[in-house]
Amino acid sequence: MSSRIAAGPRQVAPPLIENELEKLWIAMPRTGGTAASASMTVRTVMANLVAVGGSDQETSAAMEVIGNIIGRNPCRVILVTSEPDIDPPELCAEVAIICQDSETCQRCICCDRIRLSARGIMADNLPSLAASLLVPDLPVVLWWPKPPFDRKDFGLFAKQTERVIVDSADYSDNDLHALARFVEQSRRMGVAVSDLNWGRLTPYRQLFAQFFDSMECRDNLALIGEVRVEGNASTGRLLAGWLKVQMDKSGHLLPRERIRLISTDPAGFSFRSLVMTCSGGGNTFAVTQADDGTLEARATLGAQVWSNVIKASCPGVDKLLTDEITLAGRDAVYETALTAGALL
Repeated sequence: MSSRIAAGPRQVAPPLIENELEKLWIAMPRTGGTAASASMTVRTVMANLVAVGGSDQETSAAMEVIGNIIGRNPCRVILVTSEPDIDPPELCAEVAIICQDSETCQRCICCDRIRLSARGIMADNLPSLAASLLVPDLPVVLWWPKPPFDRKDFGLFAKQTERVIVDSADYSDNDLHALARFVEQSRRMGVAVSDLNWGRLTPYRQLFAQFFDSMECRDNLALIGEVRVEGNASTGRLLAGWLKVQMDKSGHLLPRERIRLISTDPAGFSFRSLVMTCSGGGNTFAVTQADDGTLEARATLGAQVWSNVIKASCPGVDKLLTDEITLAGRDAVYETALTAGALL
């Protein structure tokens, strides 16, 4: 169930944003805005969510996703469109109130929505303006799917937050290297980093890890001669990096030269297979994805074949974003997998 605009949108001068929001709230009815619902309207905020895009289209797409989650994760939503390379300079602001009926109680959850847009040199003002609009004493989350890691404004936005959320689904090798460098910097900044693409890989990692629940399978770890990962650049490197780290931790080192990355679709999330082959080619451990989305885990140990087939649907961005907003602390497994994958 997506959100709806209950009041506004209203164009406003940046210094008057808070005043105009209060005027919208004062004029709000006490019940939800649909004829079929008489649920009570509740103004709620549990976090600050700053979503940044490089164009109006990117920011609007982010708002569509956020509109699906405020009933579960009420936030002050600050949408930012930053276009520093486009002239003439301009800075615009807009306020609105967005609402979504809660799935768990008879309440209509309503939140502030602030939209900032700047071009040219005026874009330099966006980090400080967004900072002035944050609700004090609440977590601050920055969602910027593919940020310009080397740009000054990204660093300024990141320093204001507890968590930066990216989406490496269509990252190139260079993008992934830049993300790994930023994760290293984020430790010194005290900022956690989440990657929606890592969330998509959860069922694949869990299914492959099941191979080594048995002692018989674990005995083959020292015999692994080749690992082959077929998927897009980011997916392949993250999975291969994760597997290398886990193997190294177990005491069965997996040298980089034994890992083969086979690139498929250049953009978006894609995964075909993850195959480990023992020396001599006799025993294999493989997770493959069929065209219908089903995943098969197959272990071949001599004449014995073990197989498990599951239906793994890829969660939507709204579900992934909801999960990441509620996290606390760093994901050490992701960070080590990213670092190892970027070096392959």
